Amino acid sequence: MNIELLIPPNPYLGDDKRNPPLGLLYLASVAEKGGYSVRINDLRGKNPEQFRAEIGPADIYGITASTPDYPLSLEIARMAKSINPASWTLLGGIHATSVPESIDNIFDKVVLGEGEISFMNILEDYKNKRNDKRFYQNQVIKNIDTIPFPARHLLPFDSVYSKNAFSVGGEYAGTLITSRGCSNKCSFCASPTMWGKGVRFRSPDNVVQELYQMIKRDNIRSFRFQDDTMTLRKDRLRELCTKIGPLGIKWRATTRVDQADTERLKIMKEAGCEELGYGIESLSQEVLDRNSKHITLEQVYRALDNTREAGLKSRLFFIIGLPGETLGFSDRLDSFLERTRPDGVDVSTLVLYPGCALFRNPSKYGLEIKENDYARYHMTLGLIQGEVTRGLTFKHDNLTEDQMIEERRKSLEIIKRRKAIKNF
Repeated sequence: MNIELLIPPNPYLGDDKRNPPLGLLYLASVAEKGGYSVRINDLRGKNPEQFRAEIGPADIYGITASTPDYPLSLEIARMAKSINPASWTLLGGIHATSVPESIDNIFDKVVLGEGEISFMNILEDYKNKRNDKRFYQNQVIKNIDTIPFPARHLLPFDSVYSKNAFSVGGEYAGTLITSRGCSNKCSFCASPTMWGKGVRFRSPDNVVQELYQMIKRDNIRSFRFQDDTMTLRKDRLRELCTKIGPLGIKWRATTRVDQADTERLKIMKEAGCEELGYGIESLSQEVLDRNSKHITLEQVYRALDNTREAGLKSRLFFIIGLPGETLGFSDRLDSFLERTRPDGVDVSTLVLYPGCALFRNPSKYGLEIKENDYARYHMTLGLIQGEVTRGLTFKHDNLTEDQMIEERRKSLEIIKRRKAIKNF
């Protein structure tokens, strides 16, 4: 069986290879463990005119796609079918999971949710000539230590390791995830749709083994942990950091302000952590409450004080256009940054992503979806690609489109002036 996994481009990112494709790399690793031969084709950085020359002959073509990737994934699937009309084309990822009924029939098989077991089931069905099923969904893997490490060896170095504003210390950085899922249900996030309820954790020993593999094989010493909330369990965090410390690595992670007490942060700093990212989203308590963020502005200020006290850098993420936001977002941001002086700031534009509560029931939040072109469903286009002036994909409950665009323009100028901008 000839299996090819395809990574679609991310043209809306300033760095097309910012985020290594851990999902597909995990699928490749479980397939190899099952005795299959797999190749991965990285189409990032290429345009559609180049796709046909890049895609090889295969029996199974697997593609993963977030919502803004979906239009290009359709082009890729059509080209794959033209190469081998008898092949099976597969689509997985958050977009397929969120709106499976809308996925084009060019995709023979659609994977919902966590993909490892479903992918193996599809390969077995192909091998046994069973073709009576289109949608595949399985229970989540409870012990995620049993999943082999991502098959990074199947891609060239620069497809796996990135060197950009999201790296640590300007070095090539590896990405990994030590848990799956999120215990929160923010209105704008589709994580629960993808991973189910609750959070599943890898053991500290398992995580350290993966880190050591990248250190030994590829001489990588900087890392980005992609967990939604890495600090969720203090006892596990302490054990993990105790075992990471002797590796002598540098790393960054993201967490929540209500999980950022001084004890946790100092544990991370001692283990080599240099920067923490926090999703602040809005500086209006009413907006935070309305969108089920479940944090307070008091916690925001305390977390940033704790971060500075622990000797860590801070990177903050905001969203323009959450339901309930009013005029003055940029002024509130300016005052906040003057007081807190974070090291990095990222301001994104709200998108009602399939799978999140805002998409499922926009009228509940006073919103209206006005754009169905998924190629425009990206939160951060980047200053160099027209972030300031691009239009919106929805109608806001309080602000006109012109007001939203002006608030975004002013906000981006504020953080650019403060040399804290991370939109690129």
